[in-house]
Amino acid sequence: MSQLDTPRLPENASDLRSLYRAAEARAARLRVLVEAGQVLAGATPETLDAAVCEVARAAAHLAGYESGRVVEDRPGEAGDDNGLIFPLTSPGSDVTSPGALVLEGRRSAPSAEDREAVAVVCQLIGASLSARAREARLARLLGELLRGQEIERSRIAHELHDGVAQNAAALMRRLELASDGDPADLAKARDQARALVRELRRVIAGMRPPVLDDLGLVPALQHLAAEARASGMAIALEIAPDPGHRPPPAIETALFRIAQEALNNARAHAGPDVHVTLRLAYGAGRWRLSVRDDGCGFDPDAGRAAHDAGGLGLAYMRERIELLDGCLTITSAPGAGCSLLAEVPAA
Repeated sequence: MSQLDTPRLPENASDLRSLYRAAEARAARLRVLVEAGQVLAGATPETLDAAVCEVARAAAHLAGYESGRVVEDRPGEAGDDNGLIFPLTSPGSDVTSPGALVLEGRRSAPSAEDREAVAVVCQLIGASLSARAREARLARLLGELLRGQEIERSRIAHELHDGVAQNAAALMRRLELASDGDPADLAKARDQARALVRELRRVIAGMRPPVLDDLGLVPALQHLAAEARASGMAIALEIAPDPGHRPPPAIETALFRIAQEALNNARAHAGPDVHVTLRLAYGAGRWRLSVRDDGCGFDPDAGRAAHDAGGLGLAYMRERIELLDGCLTITSAPGAGCSLLAEVPAA
């Protein structure tokens, strides 16, 4: 073995003490990291805040501070002579980790290794908080979806009862009257049968218009605008420019449902004589759907719950677009109408 390969031996008691302290420091850092991971992994959503407080205190003591706590909206690493702030991070998460870890009451200056260990603790905390936020978001989305399904089922049930069922009952009665072969009764029965078929097609189109699957988003929006005009709404449809190709099915469905929900909201909340502009555009690799009305408007924060009461809701619309890596922007104010813009990347 060469002289370079020979490990250096401690020369005196001072060297031994330094090696011992370094080993103890490494062991302490490892112990804090292992225990932090165990505490956070074993926490439930209800006990996570208490677990975070426990881990924050342990990280503070490791770094030479009297106390540690997690606060919200304190990005960046900063501090003063008595404190230090570490941002919470969550690598690979699509949910922004809130806040930062604040260490206060410095008793000794942390080493570079201590700072690295605290940064790892911040990743553990950030990942746990992000996971809880993601679970809460999914639970909220599921609740919106179930509520939307119940609203849709209720709407379809009313339409079937008030339209299809009534027409079917009238047709049955007319067929009974036409059992003697009276030409007038038979003609009326044919007319009622045609009306029943039209009513069934209208209900089916309300659930999912066949034109969306057969011809695509642009014809489906044209059909939607025509139905809105037939109901008395003043609506302008703009395709600018005509993309000349269809978006993927998931994007078609999401944009159509958002347009449908936006028109329903305008009809229910914007007030009488509302004018609506529905616009679809494609450019720079993104699909853009905008719906603007000149109605009474609303406060997007204070009025959100009431505005959502009659449909799938703005929160559900936003979640649906974000699942496609897009974004939904809603601008409104009392007396200033409402503007909705959905943007989705083409692929």
